[in-house]
Amino acid sequence: MAAVESPIDMEAFENAVHEWFSTNTGLMTIWRQSSSPQPERPYGSLLRVAGPVAISPHWEVRASTDLSREAGKEIAQEACVPCRITISCQAHVAQPDGSNPNQNAEFYINKAQSSLSLPSVGVTFKAANISVLQPGEVQNLNQIVEDSFESRANIDVIFGASLSLTEYVGYIKTVQVKSTALGIDETVGDI
Repeated sequence: MAAVESPIDMEAFENAVHEWFSTNTGLMTIWRQSSSPQPERPYGSLLRVAGPVAISPHWEVRASTDLSREAGKEIAQEACVPCRITISCQAHVAQPDGSNPNQNAEFYINKAQSSLSLPSVGVTFKAANISVLQPGEVQNLNQIVEDSFESRANIDVIFGASLSLTEYVGYIKTVQVKSTALGIDETVGDI
């Protein structure tokens, strides 16, 4: 039995989400789980907070046959299920911009949220085989950082994708059917 491949290309997923957020907010954007240094404010940050989670407990199995593949691997059996992945998207803005409604963190998060409806964003996501299932509400997370006010806002976006695994199996080319009771003695299939 072979090792199971990854059921989703998380790198392509994360790259598409990063491209959407950084391009549409104009912010230098980092993944919060990485070890990269925190950039100067204003900046954006992303974190996968949930998923991938299968939406259904039942995986669909699709089969296809390609007789040009090597013997024993002519039939591809793909098990797949839609899933959801939740990404926390934040903007971090220092003073004095953090007090300006046209430059604070909520301003950037509103831009990101609104851009989810743009056709160009849909094209980017489609190329990575993902979709937007549900953008959340904008949350105000303002805080004091090192004795100064930081404007910080968040939106959790639930993305749709699919989990998919494929294995290859062979098929039985010929079968000998024999029954003295029924008077059958035949070879069925390719002879």
